[in-house]
Amino acid sequence: MTTQPDDRDLPVRLLFVCTANIARSPYAERRAAQRLAGLGGAPVAVSSAGIPGRPGRSMDEQMASQLRSRGADPEGHVSRSLTTELLSAADLVVTFEFGQRMRVIDTWPDQEGKVFGLRQLGDALARLPFDADRQALVERVRAVSAPDSMGWDVRDPHGRGSKAARACSDDIDAALRQILPALIWG
Repeated sequence: MTTQPDDRDLPVRLLFVCTANIARSPYAERRAAQRLAGLGGAPVAVSSAGIPGRPGRSMDEQMASQLRSRGADPEGHVSRSLTTELLSAADLVVTFEFGQRMRVIDTWPDQEGKVFGLRQLGDALARLPFDADRQALVERVRAVSAPDSMGWDVRDPHGRGSKAARACSDDIDAALRQILPALIWG
């Protein structure tokens, strides 16, 4: 007898997208993975990409330093560009700037329903009750999400020094504190 996996056993696939995939999105990917591991390996898979991306580059050193100071490991990150395959495989796509979100939607209009700004998604998930209804996750988030805007952008720290990297990291961590618990089912 073959059994089908319960939807709660399948990971929610979360894709972080920034401009070059060297600062914000890899920081969010690695920090989310670290937090999820601390929650017992919750069923959330994280990845990152850039639009347009700068393939083959390591992580921005200031953001890598922020990761290290918070107990996560930046080593081994190699930047990549967003592709149709990466986008199609994701359940939720998270951007850091309104312009990035619009670029993803303009390029892949059929994927619009699952693309959210970081703070937009955090705000929407904070409005939802915690339950195991994974099937309707995107629809439920879309129904309660406020419009994304440039006012919710997480400023790019690349080339702006350690203070900007720290502020960016703090912003991302605050949003992850809202997003990750809401994605953990069961």
